[in-house]
Amino acid sequence: MAKPKQIINDPKYAVEEFVHGLLKQFPNNLVKLQNHNVLLKASRRSQVQLLSGGGSGHEPSHAGWVGEGMLTGAILGGIFASPSVVAILGAIRCAAGTDKSDAVLLIVKNYTGDRLNFGMACEKANLEGIDCQMVVVADDCALERSKGITGARGVAGTVLVHKIAGAAAAIGMSLSEVSDLAKVVCSRMGTMGVALNAVTVPGASEVNDRLDESTIEIGLGIHGEAGMKKSPMLTSDEIAKELLSKIESYGRE
Repeated sequence: MAKPKQIINDPKYAVEEFVHGLLKQFPNNLVKLQNHNVLLKASRRSQVQLLSGGGSGHEPSHAGWVGEGMLTGAILGGIFASPSVVAILGAIRCAAGTDKSDAVLLIVKNYTGDRLNFGMACEKANLEGIDCQMVVVADDCALERSKGITGARGVAGTVLVHKIAGAAAAIGMSLSEVSDLAKVVCSRMGTMGVALNAVTVPGASEVNDRLDESTIEIGLGIHGEAGMKKSPMLTSDEIAKELLSKIESYGRE
């Protein structure tokens, strides 16, 4: 079986190297939270602060969305692994400020580990007197509603939530207003993707060849989870029709 081609040094240090690279590229814009792979805006005005994050391996998410009118900070887990509760709580404390005057909104993709860890950190923050809420993005239309809440994964639409909620926070909306707006966006958004190849995790010794040269997968998950279906190669028009038809029929409550 073929060995994967990857431009990488050592998978064990890939996340740390990514963080250090961003700090060198944007030394006046980003700072790192000590002892954690958390990147924050170097200067922040008082407003609702937005934090997001999750497993690494989906770059530029989430650190690439830190900036004016978007995220205050990003918490980076290992490759395809949720960040720890300790790291998330540290980011919340930093974003809220030493006097805990700024409210914090967590924007989280719908994966079990992220929901658990961000949810626990949110609860702990509120117990400390920090006004903190969480919004879960579940825009994926690849799996049927009958699969339950785990079926609607958080994927590409998360970036739109960052942008819209970030703009709302920047004009001075309250935490409840920004959170409510983000939930409306989530409820009216659907996305789907298509993959030409399966996911090969950095550091793997062999290429994941689950999809052969003539097969694509409609709705493949961002970690390689099964999608809606496998399909022979389609034209761009056929793929667009397939995706839009599914998104339109999926609907939103």
